[in-house]
Amino acid sequence: MKWILDDMVFNDMACVVPSSDLSTWPNNELLLANTTAEAAAQDGSGRRQSMLAAKAGATGAAITTSFTVTVGSKAGNILYYHLRTGTGGTADLAEHESIAWALTQSDGDSVLVTRDKHAAMLALAELGRERVCHPYELFEYLHSRGCLTQQQFEDLLNSTSRKDKSIPIPWRLSQKDR
Repeated sequence: MKWILDDMVFNDMACVVPSSDLSTWPNNELLLANTTAEAAAQDGSGRRQSMLAAKAGATGAAITTSFTVTVGSKAGNILYYHLRTGTGGTADLAEHESIAWALTQSDGDSVLVTRDKHAAMLALAELGRERVCHPYELFEYLHSRGCLTQQQFEDLLNSTSRKDKSIPIPWRLSQKDR
């Protein structure tokens, strides 16, 4: 499974999970659009850069990797001739890149993780219901695999709930390990 993190989810995780804890996480499961990875340099706290730099203790491979959608590639054609027709600027560029990239992956196991409701609906339409999720799903997955401590899991749930006021913590997760 590959989890494509939008900027908001990436930031939330970087704020809660110390980069030192990431060395035991599986590598190559967390992905970012290059636009999101490049924006990490603007984070004055350094947490996003630390998360990007984290390596798996066993293999030395990056925990979080980024991908680029290039003009003329299959993903680039989807991005510029389908998803971004008539749009200028960079608004929603990372989400559109993520959807275009996911559409071109033959394994079909890439899931876009987003709190952004418009991006979620667009991804739902383009990728299908198995390939887009709310951050709660990712946090549950990471917690069940032992990547997140109980405290980190609860902190991520609570932080997401505060920031995404319209969607409370799901009942099934609010009772987990309590």
